[in-house]
Amino acid sequence: MGNIKDLIKNVADNNKNIETFAAKVIEINKEEDSQHNTEDAYTIDVMRADGAIIKNVRLKASIQDVEQGIITIPKKDSWVLASIIDGVETRAFISQYSEIERSLIRFKNDQNHFLEIDTDVNKLKVLFKTQKNKDNSILPITYNNIAKIEFIGNEEEPNICTIFYDESGKEISKNSLNINEQNISINEGKTLFVLKDKEAKIIIKDGYETIISDSKTSFKKDDLTFEMDDKFKISASKKNLLTELESLITEISNIVVVQGVGPNVGNLLAIKSNLKNLLKI
Repeated sequence: MGNIKDLIKNVADNNKNIETFAAKVIEINKEEDSQHNTEDAYTIDVMRADGAIIKNVRLKASIQDVEQGIITIPKKDSWVLASIIDGVETRAFISQYSEIERSLIRFKNDQNHFLEIDTDVNKLKVLFKTQKNKDNSILPITYNNIAKIEFIGNEEEPNICTIFYDESGKEISKNSLNINEQNISINEGKTLFVLKDKEAKIIIKDGYETIISDSKTSFKKDDLTFEMDDKFKISASKKNLLTELESLITEISNIVVVQGVGPNVGNLLAIKSNLKNLLKI
């Protein structure tokens, strides 16, 4: 099966005929073992108006070279215009579409760097990647991602996401943004930043967690906590500063001086009351 480019050139050189007819898409032949995406498809099966079925109609010039080119995948049960060169059905290709399910564009350079643009009605993804195994004779060919930009446009949760990867293709940072919140992950998730309506949260793995909102501000590290709203809260090792100070004042209040003169308990109780206005449990 030659490429469409070569076939068309052959038609021009030899004055061959191209037959075009309307047909209904009855099957999308997905690539279950695709090197890129199992939703990829390079051929379809169609049914002509007279009931004849033509299988493996091409969607791109070369179905062997999947690294470059434009692939337009029609919607199943939609109508297309299929063309046959010189009456040979194995040379059939789709020349026009009525409905499109998905569109895919791939670019490749001599350094085996790839740019892939994948889009449907709910998604737009731009992916930069590089070939992992440089020897094309080694199968299957694998890839390392470099960076990705993705827009999910469904009504339930529209989202924009950007991801960067290290030289081995491992995700190192991610920024996800939707109508409700923004999430930033840095250094393989060791630092997280979450921004919601009236609240910001910063989490550093094995470090501090900070929350700033319209109702309170808090800092946490292991079992150490500092919170502030209308009052302060300080605790560590399951001990609370307010309760500890209250206990201290209570103990001091119980002291009886040997000479028979007690401490000024009234002043201690006033301090205790002041602490309650500053601290909370």
